[in-house]
Amino acid sequence: MNKQVKQTQQAEQVDLVIVGGGMVGLMLAAALRHSGLHIVVIERAAYQPVLSLDLDCRVSAIVQGNVHILQSVGVWQYLKDKVGDMTSMRIFDGQKQGGIGFESLEIGEDKLGVLLQNQHLIEALQDTVHESADVELLCPESVERVTWKRSHVEVLLASGRLLYTPLIAGADGGRSWLREQADIDVFKRDYQQKGIVASAKPRVSHQNTAVQRFLATGPLALLPMKGDVCSIVWSASNERTDELLALSDEDFLHELNLEVGGVFGGIVEVGKRAVFPLQAQLARHIVRPRLALIGDAAHSIHPLAGLGVNLGLRDAMVLAQEIVDARKFEEDWGDMDVLTRYMKQRMPDVLTTMASMEALHRTFEMQFPAWVKLRGLGMKALGNAGIVKQLLMKNSTGINLPVPHTIE
Repeated sequence: MNKQVKQTQQAEQVDLVIVGGGMVGLMLAAALRHSGLHIVVIERAAYQPVLSLDLDCRVSAIVQGNVHILQSVGVWQYLKDKVGDMTSMRIFDGQKQGGIGFESLEIGEDKLGVLLQNQHLIEALQDTVHESADVELLCPESVERVTWKRSHVEVLLASGRLLYTPLIAGADGGRSWLREQADIDVFKRDYQQKGIVASAKPRVSHQNTAVQRFLATGPLALLPMKGDVCSIVWSASNERTDELLALSDEDFLHELNLEVGGVFGGIVEVGKRAVFPLQAQLARHIVRPRLALIGDAAHSIHPLAGLGVNLGLRDAMVLAQEIVDARKFEEDWGDMDVLTRYMKQRMPDVLTTMASMEALHRTFEMQFPAWVKLRGLGMKALGNAGIVKQLLMKNSTGINLPVPHTIE
């Protein structure tokens, strides 16, 4: 780093250092804010939303199981008036009619999940952690050096503070600096695609319905936001995405409506577009002695419908519970016995979700006529599967997962 490091006078003992003050890092701090632990969250820079029709064009679909978590942890009070409910979902194979539908009432819930702007979730989590004097949120701040010792971790900040902690958690995203410092490699899958995100106004109400069209060039999602606005997530090949980004707003809207296929009466206005590359990755180790990776630092999936943050929120809850349990039984929560318990709880969910997203991507990527016909029969069968369909919905919404909703 170019920043001059000030001379440190004395090391400070803290109970947990979280590198990364985004949604997942803040969730870990929020879950632990009443535990009596001294927690320091380090974030390089404040979140800067990319506005599209005056909304953050980066959104997250929070499944119902994680909505219950946000409610129990106390974050929901800051969010409840800002979310768009998702009560149903329709999945179409290209421009074909019919498709498959999912309704929240099929699993006894009032909604499948909610859609919200990333900016709002971050602000709500910040408000939650600020309720406790035991949580320090340092922003802007960065880590100059991290040194793993047998009994603790030394964390030198760019400001000159030196922290000693039994555990450091990496929540600093897919290009995690902390993961690199621990010399942990990743398994990576580059889809050779980019995702275009923007806010859009449909001609008629979306009625809290999410729509996913699997096109030959990649999936297109229309996600129901508050106020009858949709967030679009349009994934396509790098070449096709570059073509779309080069279009004028009017021409892009025309291309979008050709692919939307009349859903919600078409789109009448679309805001500023942003783009990001699509890839999936998994860290070869999500724990090391005195290190735990959570969120995108540990794993990332294809953003078929903005679902990736759900894995990270569940990571945070499980790790928080393991830390609290270790303290209760006078264990060292930076020890591998404790961290292995976190890993073993999270890996089934992580691997299953990653495999499901990969299978879904490959299923709709292939356009052979015989395969397309078989795919249509499979969608029809799933739509009539009853109990099997309900089980799939409960698992995908996180309702059936053994994840703590409160930290005790």
